[in-house]
Amino acid sequence: MDLTWRSLEDSDAAAWVRLMADVEAVDKIDEHSGPDDYAKLIGETVPEDTIAVLDGDTLVGYGLAFGRPGAVEVNKIRLIADVAPSHRRRGVGTELVRRLHDCARARHERTFPGLRLQSIVPVHERNTDLATVMTAAGYTPSRWFFDMRAKLTDDLPRIPLPEGFTLERYRPEFSEPLRLLRNDTFAEHWGSTDVDIPFWEAHFVKTPPFEPTLSAHLRDDATGELAAFVLTQQFAADTAARGYKELWVADVGTRTAWRGRGLATALLSTLLNDAKAEGFASSGLSVDADNHTGALGVYERAGYTVASKWTHYTLPLDD
Repeated sequence: MDLTWRSLEDSDAAAWVRLMADVEAVDKIDEHSGPDDYAKLIGETVPEDTIAVLDGDTLVGYGLAFGRPGAVEVNKIRLIADVAPSHRRRGVGTELVRRLHDCARARHERTFPGLRLQSIVPVHERNTDLATVMTAAGYTPSRWFFDMRAKLTDDLPRIPLPEGFTLERYRPEFSEPLRLLRNDTFAEHWGSTDVDIPFWEAHFVKTPPFEPTLSAHLRDDATGELAAFVLTQQFAADTAARGYKELWVADVGTRTAWRGRGLATALLSTLLNDAKAEGFASSGLSVDADNHTGALGVYERAGYTVASKWTHYTLPLDD
């Protein structure tokens, strides 16, 4: 098989969207991709972090290595890759992973060369081909995440906001206090690091896919401090493919001093009911199965149920 291996380019957007549609048709993960998703995907990388696999003029595989700002002890670089169903089980995935390890090591040298290096590959439970490739490459399952969904129907739970707190919907002047709140509430979460301003703006509060009118926080009336927050998104490609709007909950957090008082549950309930009124049919989110803050229970009380599972496969790349 005579394949061409090179870096991804801006001009690959349409080919990448077609490739992801072919992958979704077989894997049925219920994730859909458009040009905006591609632009965001490669916008945080340099060409050396990416790989395109072509059979003639057809993009049949891709991969990239990226990491969040900040790292402590271990630089955890996430690898994302897919191979067209027509080219699976022909050694393409194995070679793609090998080359991605080189990309990860190069990114590591540019960012946190003094730390240990670990690669992480998220694998959906339906993508058994990718799980096989990762196991053969020496990866081991290390963490599990649930995708949860709630149907926004007439019997959606409505949990009142607690007294002594004021709900404030997102406005640009809240961006920096929310970033600091997010970093504080996620400080003890597995794999989480503080996000800097550029990453925050690009991944959390940039429109689209950010939904500012359905993102909010609760302010403690007594202290004036932000106590809990919810940030939401809507992905255009998913809406177009499904024929209905889904509100994706990107992040939920409560500051430690206010936990155990139902703030996140009540805030999320309010926003889901608002979303229903605005024509959203469902809501989705991802949660760490071992989250120590009780997030799974928060989401279940708000009406979510587990829809599918992801496994994070990890491998040290220090050698």
